[in-house]
Amino acid sequence: MSSVAEREALVRSKLIAHIARVDLRVADVDRALSFYRDVVGLEVAESDGDKASLRSIGGPIFLTLDSTGVAAPADPRATGLFHHAIRFPTRASLGDALARLVDAGYEIGAGDHLVSEALYIDDPDDNGVELYWDRPTEAWPPPTGGMLVPMATLPVDLEGLLAEGAGRAAVGTGAAQGTDMGHVHLQVSHVGATIAFYNEVLGLDLTARLGGSSGFFSSNGYHHNIGANTWRSLGGKPARPDQAGLERVVFAVKDQAELDSLRARLEAEGRDAADDSTIVVRDPDGIELHFTLV
Repeated sequence: MSSVAEREALVRSKLIAHIARVDLRVADVDRALSFYRDVVGLEVAESDGDKASLRSIGGPIFLTLDSTGVAAPADPRATGLFHHAIRFPTRASLGDALARLVDAGYEIGAGDHLVSEALYIDDPDDNGVELYWDRPTEAWPPPTGGMLVPMATLPVDLEGLLAEGAGRAAVGTGAAQGTDMGHVHLQVSHVGATIAFYNEVLGLDLTARLGGSSGFFSSNGYHHNIGANTWRSLGGKPARPDQAGLERVVFAVKDQAELDSLRARLEAEGRDAADDSTIVVRDPDGIELHFTLV
């Protein structure tokens, strides 16, 4: 049996089709746009001073910025956002993003996760950001040791990644068409409570668990739509509304039956989930999640 077939045989959750949108709080929209537009390369769909929305060329909006009432940077120990992860369609397009980051002088972290190669930076408000590309699913490691999708963190060949792209010629260019929001990684106060909610209540597959400090959750056999950890936030509290951070995550659901099943699970937990096309729920740390039929 191929690794893809082996993984598909173990998939239980079909709820999340993809992440439709991440909404961020920032202190200064123009300053944030200097990063997301000029460095990451996203296209500004709308901007009115206090708010902006971004997308890849001609695509749907998948990131919004709002500075209303925000006066302070993100709190690194608060529950909420660890990073949001913008996914590039090819290794070459991620190489182009790396060239823009280098040209702009950003301090860059990196990790080869077997399923993907990723770059890590902070935006101007200290919101964590991952830029990555996925290897083809047939190249992902097969399920093993209780992990639906095994992952690791190995060094990235940054010189090779740069060479894959256009190099200096990529500076000033935009993100490739098809760039989207691949996943979101959360900071939580307690991993056990988080796993119980995302795995048992939302019904997502637990694709991997790293000790007692992190868990990864997905639908449809993806390596993770959601990550969660307590590395900086164990026992932490949510960020204040006047601090930069995560406002909400919106997940796209393609199957009405999946949305109805989620509603039934939530109602069994005593949670109100009456809307037919969108379910709004908060996780154990108060993180706002929307599940919307598309």
